[in-house]
Amino acid sequence: MKILTVDNESYDLDYVPEEIEDIRYCVLDYSDKDNADYIFVPLVFLESFNAPAAVLRMGKHTINVPLDWNLIVCDPMVGDPEVLPITSLNDRGFKAFTINPISGFMPEFIEVEIINIYQDMKWYFPKLKYGHILAVPLEDTPKPKCVYFVKETHKIPDVLSTDDLW
Repeated sequence: MKILTVDNESYDLDYVPEEIEDIRYCVLDYSDKDNADYIFVPLVFLESFNAPAAVLRMGKHTINVPLDWNLIVCDPMVGDPEVLPITSLNDRGFKAFTINPISGFMPEFIEVEIINIYQDMKWYFPKLKYGHILAVPLEDTPKPKCVYFVKETHKIPDVLSTDDLW
């Protein structure tokens, strides 16, 4: 899995060295629903766990994510982004909300579908606080497009305000 750094580049968490300099990663902070915003938090602790995985095709990109996580999806005609479980995606025509929070001006909405499922995979993720939605780059280029995943949806509304996202 990858994270978006302050330098507007992707950083692969599968290859983190024993000692690192100050790395900050992007989250959409919904811990205060009235003041949601993109912030960069320090990478202090990586969670390591085994869980089933979904292989998602997002446009021309392929990404592995834990099967029990959620994705921000949006219909561009309706305009209300929603947090949807990965398990609810297949063959239903959902579009993933994508934007680079640093240099993006207009969001894109790309088709998402589950193309495979693995029963057990080793994961490394930053420890997320409640209300934080992780920005995950789709590309290994500068200024990558990002999709947004979250595990715990306790403090996150089902439908998100577009004012908070772009």
